[in-house]
Amino acid sequence: MNSKPVWKIEKIVLPQHADHAGVMWHGRYFNWLEESRINALSEVGISYFELTKNGLDLPLINTSIKYKSPLFLGEKITIESEFNIDKSPRINVISKFHNKKNEILTIAEVNLVLINKLNFSIIRKRPDFLSEAFSKLNG
Repeated sequence: MNSKPVWKIEKIVLPQHADHAGVMWHGRYFNWLEESRINALSEVGISYFELTKNGLDLPLINTSIKYKSPLFLGEKITIESEFNIDKSPRINVISKFHNKKNEILTIAEVNLVLINKLNFSIIRKRPDFLSEAFSKLNG
């Protein structure tokens, strides 16, 4: 049994998310993945907006998305994200898009790093407040 916390958000495929065939456009997945990460950070007490105001950022450095089945207009989707954070600078997030039958329609993997926005350098020693929040995300 998986003991890691799973962070969830619910979305509905709206007309602005879909093409003329009623299938969600592939670029929209990235918006939802980012929303999911920002929501999870917020749930452990980190405001992404305050983080960036204080000169830090978590840019995406690598991603992969496996589209198992399309998402259709009007479909209610639950995105479940699991964070894998260790001592390395890389932060790994695996997200699964489920339909109302709990079928996995999409699996995405996103890798981020914490950077100093002033010089775009990778921060290897995280500030204590972030280490504590990441510990909550990681479980």
